[in-house]
Amino acid sequence: MKLYGYLMGLCTVLLLSFNTQQNPIHKKWKLVAEERSYLNFDYTRYEGARDRLDSIQNETVQFLPDGTFKSGDGEGKYILTKDSIRLHLGGKVRTFKYILSQSKLVMESDIRESRFIVRSRLYLE
Repeated sequence: MKLYGYLMGLCTVLLLSFNTQQNPIHKKWKLVAEERSYLNFDYTRYEGARDRLDSIQNETVQFLPDGTFKSGDGEGKYILTKDSIRLHLGGKVRTFKYILSQSKLVMESDIRESRFIVRSRLYLE
């Protein structure tokens, strides 16, 4: 009977510890750069435009555990899946693939234009 009590206590502690672990995306991120690449529809490089990398200052986004986010553009909602994040802000929806590694977040999305695809990559720390 003692063993049963110990096992139940251990299971309770383990379950509580898993529930209190915070997702690493739930914090305030500083947007440091945006990279824009221009691609043909077959994802080869589009020669009619030059890629660019812009540094960004004084822009932040904060992802909260309740599924909301705060940014310089306002407050919205987000849905997080295994490898993508969908942002809902002001009636608009934008989906990004994301990679989270060593306290850095990279968010990437493709926007189809009439002649090419614009790949936007955001770098956050």
